[in-house]
Amino acid sequence: MSLIEHRKGFTLIEMVLVMVILGILATVAMKSLKSFTDQSRFDITTEEMERLARAIIGDERLVSAGVRTDFGYVGDVGALPSNLDALVTNPGGYSTWNGPYIRSDFSENTEDYKRDAWNEPYTYNGGVIITSNGGGNTITKQFASSVNDLTSNTIKGIVRDSDLSPPGDSASSITVTVQYPNGTGSLTISSTSPSASGEFSFSNSIPIGLHRLQAIIDADTISKYVAVYPGKTIYTELRFAGDLW
Repeated sequence: MSLIEHRKGFTLIEMVLVMVILGILATVAMKSLKSFTDQSRFDITTEEMERLARAIIGDERLVSAGVRTDFGYVGDVGALPSNLDALVTNPGGYSTWNGPYIRSDFSENTEDYKRDAWNEPYTYNGGVIITSNGGGNTITKQFASSVNDLTSNTIKGIVRDSDLSPPGDSASSITVTVQYPNGTGSLTISSTSPSASGEFSFSNSIPIGLHRLQAIIDADTISKYVAVYPGKTIYTELRFAGDLW
């Protein structure tokens, strides 16, 4: 009888070794799958947090004629949302609200934008930070340096006539106005008069966004829109068409 014919089956030791090897391979495969799944969930969560940030403060990539056109919820309302719900549902009949600013990925679950890829709710309380804790490690998205950078910026400018002359003694008869959302659902208008050299300023009160600026003297008005960016002082010029002074 040959050796091959004599050994028709596996010994107990051989079966145990096979089971051990299969167990090791299964463990490695499970760890690899978990690592892949965790990375996938991390990527999905960070991508969604970026979308939430852009919903709040707009998308800096959207530009027309060299001017940013999208400033999100803050640009329309003039304040940060108190919660993520305000990105989809008007929080108080605000006339300046122009949402929804973010859309759900699934029609069956219209609130999935408020949960991370581990199905845990994001933490957001109206500041400049969104947090996910679903994966066991904190993931943070900070979309601005401070609230003031989004809501308390400055516009400075100068008023001139067609030949670039400053208003001089006519300055007191000029009214410069800027219109912007007041943070509670409507628009407000701030006004000032320029100095004799034509300089004017609206300091530490202007939210990010596209806002209408006007200079008025008698029956003559000049208007333009200015883009106010986070944490910036915006410099601009208002020039009347005629030789007024």
